[in-house]
Amino acid sequence: MYFKSNKKASLEISIQAIVIVVLAMTLLGLGLGFIKGMFRNISSTTEDVSEQVRQKILDDLVQGDKKISFPKTEILIDKGGSQVLTVGIRNKLNAALDYKLKFELIDPTVTTYAAEHPKTEQEVLDELVPDKFVKNFQHSGDAEYHLTSAESDIRNVRLTIPTLLPSGSYFLTFKILTKKAGTTEWTEVYAQKDFFVVVRG
Repeated sequence: MYFKSNKKASLEISIQAIVIVVLAMTLLGLGLGFIKGMFRNISSTTEDVSEQVRQKILDDLVQGDKKISFPKTEILIDKGGSQVLTVGIRNKLNAALDYKLKFELIDPTVTTYAAEHPKTEQEVLDELVPDKFVKNFQHSGDAEYHLTSAESDIRNVRLTIPTLLPSGSYFLTFKILTKKAGTTEWTEVYAQKDFFVVVRG
C-alpha cells in the first residue's frame, strides 16, 4: 500500500513538473514575441523619424535657398555621451560640386585654456589640440563627395565626447571645402556654419 501511494505521488509530481515546463515555455514564447514586436515597432519608428529629419533638412535647403543646413547652433552633450548630427549640403552652382566635410575648433585653444586653468593636467590639454578634438566628429574621414548642379546630399556625423574633455562651451565651425582652382588643395570654402558644443558633467 505504501509503495502504491509513493508511486502515485511521484506520478503527480511528474505531471505537475510537465505542466510547469509547458507553462514556462508558453510564457517564454509569448514574452519573446512581445519583445520582438517592440523592437520591430522601435525600428519602424526610428526609420520614420530619420526620414522626417531627412525631409526637413531637404526642405530647409530648398525653401531657404541655402547651401548648407546644420541641425543646431548649440549642441548640449554630456561627457562620455554621443549624438548623431544630420547635415545637408546643396549644390547651388551651375556646375558639378566636389566637396569634403571639415570641422574646426576655434575656441578655446590649448594656450588660452591653459592660461585660464593653470593646474590642468597635460593629458586633459591634449584633448584640446585641434587635430585631436575634431576626431570626436566621426564621419567618412577624408572622403570626397560629388553633387551635380541643384542636387542635395544628407550626411550623418556622430559627435562623441571623451570623458577627459573639460566641461564648458566650445566654439566650432563646420565647413564644406572644395578644391582651389587649378590645384589639388582642398582650401576653398563653399559654405560654413558656426556652432557651439556645450559639454556637461
